[in-house]
Amino acid sequence: MVHRLLLDTSSLAYRAFFALPVTITDADDRPVNAVRGYLDMVASLTREHAPDEILHCLDHDWRPAPRVAVYSGYKAERPPDPEALPWQFTLLDEVLEAFGGVRVIAEGWEADDAIGTLCAQAGPGERIDIVTGDRDLLQLVRDGKGPGDAAVRVLFTVKGVRELAAFDQAAVEEKYGIPPRRYVDFAILRGDPSDGLPGVKGVGEKTARDLIREYPSLESLMGAADRLSPKLGQRLVSARDYLAAMRKVVPVRSDAELTMIRGTRDVARLAELAERHALEGPVRRLSEALDA
Repeated sequence: MVHRLLLDTSSLAYRAFFALPVTITDADDRPVNAVRGYLDMVASLTREHAPDEILHCLDHDWRPAPRVAVYSGYKAERPPDPEALPWQFTLLDEVLEAFGGVRVIAEGWEADDAIGTLCAQAGPGERIDIVTGDRDLLQLVRDGKGPGDAAVRVLFTVKGVRELAAFDQAAVEEKYGIPPRRYVDFAILRGDPSDGLPGVKGVGEKTARDLIREYPSLESLMGAADRLSPKLGQRLVSARDYLAAMRKVVPVRSDAELTMIRGTRDVARLAELAERHALEGPVRRLSEALDA
């Protein structure tokens, strides 16, 4: 069985930036906390899970035009990246290149869409662990028992980038009370403030869960709006346009055009980058994990 780790690199590096102090700097006094945190996380994951392949998935556009065209509020209120973070993505790319790492980008889309497409391309007998801090990717979880399905699990960051919660199909159902295949409907109804998605007014997690358990689809739910309580039915009817828009915003893509950039292991280049940017420890630990 082939085991792949799909890393939501954009999300994880962002979390590493806030998990470690910005006072961790290189010889030029530039912060390298996000890079150090990310490399150490990859080393830890490699030692613990021994995957056959690691894919580093990056945003090509964190606010894709097609999603914004459908719903202008998508991530509209998200603050800009801290000043000390963007250059670290450039440094991280250089380090991953020298490690021989594989970076994956979905042209015009987010890292989520690259991950969704990679999962769609995986076949039976494959096992995928997605490492992310984004709940939206729970929609991809499956047990691998369906025809042509790979087994997909999410390792969700709970605290910083070290503490992870594993979500297989049973864990998603235990946590949210719904199967992963209905997570998109759940997220549409409940909303996601971190993405600027308000959800249906008055519909929280419990109501969304109960509605999804009772109705097999959003279409069947809307068709029964006149049989619900007057207040809830009216709220759903009033949100009809919003719900239609969310069907194009919340699902991650499964058919994005992917660009895969495969680096070449270069020990001398790694040593140079490590010395110049105060990365000796993380580079050594990841090298040892990969070589093991």
